[in-house]
Amino acid sequence: MRPLTALLFIPLVFGCSTQEREAREYVLPAEWEPHEAVWFSYYGDVTDTVLDKVVLAMDTATLVVCAVEGDSVARSIALRWDSLGIPRHRYRINLLSDTMPGPTVRDAGPIFLRQRDGTLAVLDPDWNYYGDHANIIESPPAVLAYEDSFPTMIARRLGLPVVRSNMVIEGGAVEVNGAGTLLQVEAVTMQRNPGWSRDSMEHELKRVFGVRSIIWLKAGPADDMWYLEPRIHGNVLNQGTGGHVDEFCRFVNDSTVLLAWPDDADLGDSAQALTRSRMEVNLRILEQFRDHDGRSLNVVKVPTPEVEFHHTLVDTARSYGRWLLTKYADLSPGDSISYIPAASYLNLLFTNGRVFVPAYWHEGMPVSMKEKDARVRAILEAHFPDRTVVQVDPRAINWQGGGVHCWTQQQPPSR
Repeated sequence: MRPLTALLFIPLVFGCSTQEREAREYVLPAEWEPHEAVWFSYYGDVTDTVLDKVVLAMDTATLVVCAVEGDSVARSIALRWDSLGIPRHRYRINLLSDTMPGPTVRDAGPIFLRQRDGTLAVLDPDWNYYGDHANIIESPPAVLAYEDSFPTMIARRLGLPVVRSNMVIEGGAVEVNGAGTLLQVEAVTMQRNPGWSRDSMEHELKRVFGVRSIIWLKAGPADDMWYLEPRIHGNVLNQGTGGHVDEFCRFVNDSTVLLAWPDDADLGDSAQALTRSRMEVNLRILEQFRDHDGRSLNVVKVPTPEVEFHHTLVDTARSYGRWLLTKYADLSPGDSISYIPAASYLNLLFTNGRVFVPAYWHEGMPVSMKEKDARVRAILEAHFPDRTVVQVDPRAINWQGGGVHCWTQQQPPSR
């Protein structure tokens, strides 16, 4: 579960503050800018087959790097990719550990920054497993330490310098427009960093990402509820991050942002209605925003997928079932509960010449889902006429608490 443009620093303006000069030491390039490589998380399970489809459709000039948790997984990937006709020169397998699971490469892995001279560095922020401050899920200390050190481990293997931060910054919670603006979500960033003031968080985010403006959105969609507060309503639950921005709000250029927006016809579903109410708040924030140059944003509404349910019972034989009973006093052993996945059209991946976007319709789904798939494709094709839009069914990953974007991380070229 996932719960789980080079900027030259030229001080021409003598009145520039120390904070702004410091912030421009590093820049996080926009995701649609060129990539040298795309990193993938592979676990030897059903999520891998979704990622295989992405690798098959990628441009052949982009290196694929697989972060895997053991030799057996590495061997199985190589054999499977041989059978799919993927040449071995197109990818590199990066073995993490034989004894511990590797974290999702987007959220706990390396965030590649560009330094003032154009070379790369790796951001290694703090990590607390998606805000589990008291370690309620009882992650072994060795696993937490391993996940916390993951970015530095990768940086050392690549020979790149490390930019350290004591702030918890998860990759899926970061979205930039490449022109100095960063999206953040209060429900995530503030929950992860309870000892930080907003001013101190903004100072640190500007330092490590080289941005000048920060948009604070309020909350994410209902189907990305925090896994330690999983109830959406009644006995409908989700196990998500609490509102990662890559689930509901994405830049497609420096002045246009896509926002998840349930259709009016979807509002009979309680989860969709809750998502809509949250997005209405976020829409007002986006519409009122003006960046450091006084520019406003163009907001494009993107539909949300139809809700799918997994029906099960509260099982006291499982530790999670016992935890639910302690969490919610109105639940009893054997009660029916329903899970919904973290499904989103905006958990999309940009690569060189491609945009990978979810497509959800399949046999048995209403025709409205097929129409939504087509609408989303048309939106992406309009904004990226020079790229191929590739639709991939991400449901196997959605049920793990994320999407293709969560299981991948772009590495820009060094200049």
